[in-house]
Amino acid sequence: MNRRHSAVLCAAIGCAVFAIATMQPVPAVSAGSKAKMRGKELFAAQGCVHCHGPAGVGGAEGPDLQLVRKRMKKAQIAQQIHDGGKSMPAYGDILSDAQISDLVAYLRAKRKLVPVAAKAVSAAPAPDASASDPN
Repeated sequence: MNRRHSAVLCAAIGCAVFAIATMQPVPAVSAGSKAKMRGKELFAAQGCVHCHGPAGVGGAEGPDLQLVRKRMKKAQIAQQIHDGGKSMPAYGDILSDAQISDLVAYLRAKRKLVPVAAKAVSAAPAPDASASDPN
């Protein structure tokens, strides 16, 4: 093979590799275990853990999501994620509808109640004994 053919072949292979590397997989929307796993990954990757705690349990800022399926219907959970509200930011411009569906599948799959320690309330500092001593 001559140099020209080698260069063309390398360019074609490079284009093919680039095309494959930049292709985005189309997520399937289903309520199966794959959707739940994708939702679990999104929950960690999108920062939900920051407010709602690991696996939605015991968050410092956001509500505990362990039994959210008992408090909200699928459409309500999806709307909350999409539009935000209260102190939660909207994720409608960040996540696709398929990703939101995966998060809903993950959150609706939570069925075990995990005991969470009560949030600590900071007490007022004790008065400094030296401050009241006039000497």
